[in-house]
Amino acid sequence: MPFVQVADVSDDMKLADKTKQTISKMAQPKSVFIPKNSVVVTLQGSIGRVAITQYDAFLDRTVLYFEKFNQEIDTNFWSYIIKNKFEYEAQRAPGGTIKTITKEALSDFDLMLPKYNEQVKIGMLFHQLDTSITLHQRE
Repeated sequence: MPFVQVADVSDDMKLADKTKQTISKMAQPKSVFIPKNSVVVTLQGSIGRVAITQYDAFLDRTVLYFEKFNQEIDTNFWSYIIKNKFEYEAQRAPGGTIKTITKEALSDFDLMLPKYNEQVKIGMLFHQLDTSITLHQRE
């Protein structure tokens, strides 16, 4: 099975097509399983890289998986909100870099969450803008 590490989370909010490492059946019970279409964020190294997983995988401890929410959350919307929040926090950090982030520190992040149907529309808009920008950059 794929084993997702920080290096496998790209800047385009996706995982690498193939992870650098895999995980054995024996090691799987000691790791965290993440299903396809989950939102993950890197906590060490390149802190704040966000991706929506394209495949089932297991997770390294330096990558956080958002498993449960207190309300209904659109995955696409959530991925952009988290990415934006990390960019904002990096601008506020000394030297413009977040040196480290813990799961506990994430719980202190203030985020505004609109109703679910609005999240879907906003998430789709962000995705369309991202796609358009990427296409223009390739030209």
